[in-house]
Amino acid sequence: MSSIHDFVIVGGGPAGLSAAITATRAGCDALVLEQGPQVGPSPRGEGVSHDPLFDQLLGKGFLVDHSYATQAGAVYHSPGARHSVALPPSRPLYFFEWREVMDRLAAVAIQSGVEVRTSCRVTGVDEDDRGHCVGVRYVDEAGVEHRAGGRAVLGCDGHRSVIGRHYGVDHQALSCPIIKCRLAGAGFDPDHTQALQFFFIGNGDLPSAPRFPPCVAYAFPLADRQMADRKMEVGLMLRMGRARSMATVERPSEATLMRVWEELKQSYPIFHRYFDGAQIEHEEPTDLPNADLWPNNVPAPGVVLVGDSVGFVDPFGSSGIYASMRMAQLWTEQIGHAMTRPGGQGRALWSRSNLAQWRRAYHGSSVYRRIRASYLKVGALEWYVFKHLRTADRINRRWGVIARLLNLG
Repeated sequence: MSSIHDFVIVGGGPAGLSAAITATRAGCDALVLEQGPQVGPSPRGEGVSHDPLFDQLLGKGFLVDHSYATQAGAVYHSPGARHSVALPPSRPLYFFEWREVMDRLAAVAIQSGVEVRTSCRVTGVDEDDRGHCVGVRYVDEAGVEHRAGGRAVLGCDGHRSVIGRHYGVDHQALSCPIIKCRLAGAGFDPDHTQALQFFFIGNGDLPSAPRFPPCVAYAFPLADRQMADRKMEVGLMLRMGRARSMATVERPSEATLMRVWEELKQSYPIFHRYFDGAQIEHEEPTDLPNADLWPNNVPAPGVVLVGDSVGFVDPFGSSGIYASMRMAQLWTEQIGHAMTRPGGQGRALWSRSNLAQWRRAYHGSSVYRRIRASYLKVGALEWYVFKHLRTADRINRRWGVIARLLNLG
């Protein structure tokens, strides 16, 4: 069985649904293929700075009305939580329930005319005799094989992208292991713990795992102060950007990762308190593509890789929500406008001049410049803290310098 569409979008997360909504608003049709039983299947909490993009895609005021807003900023703790520095926010942060926002995006997409198919696993890419991507192959929930042809195929399928893998993207080089965990009834005082909390842990700081990569444990409240559930998002991010070149580091197995996580939950200063009496609602080891940015997101005519599939994540806050949604909107607007012009349905759509124009707009966009600058800044900070200083004693001795660097953003 096969079908033909203007846009075939692989992945029903924020990037995929944003692309689909943008496509239909440009007068194109869009098919979204999501592997999970629902769009954005993994539960989690997220925080973003507000931007008009969210009003455009979710509806005016939706994000603000369904979020917990804070201007408490962030607190960074040195190894062993011996020192800390508090950074004020540049803008308010809005923390929201993932399910609410994903369901809203899906509802807007369907209302806009997007066809969303869940429980569909993409298995491969179809190409013509010129090497142009012309669609994908996928298997539905019943095990039936299908083909979906697309004038444009968008790979919005995350850090293990089937589309990206087909075109040689090294996702392990882009990704950092991470543990995501949601707590209810967390051990914190909502009146005094509203800021994001980050705990630096250097290589060699954990006696039970001396070759464990440098990492950052994190925690942030999800619930309003007047709410009694004291929900919190906590986790552990391994920082692999510089670690791959460190002789004292090895990428841990999942078993080692979980063993270290259990130790941090039980005894790491300050951090372990969040788990006192808490109920773990969700806990999983996964990967986050924030080690590096893949240089080529259009690996062949007919296909564009978006968001997590090319590491388009702000590595400083390790959030890719806004970045991936804006990247998806930008590329889909450009391709969609070209598609709806006279002569835009044939081979001319993916001409060299169109590709050059789209890439210039992408590289010149504010979101690309911001993400690229953030990778450079984080890379420099991680080199100094985690590679040059490396150990807890040296990081603590130089904490004043690190605090000044953090204040520089």
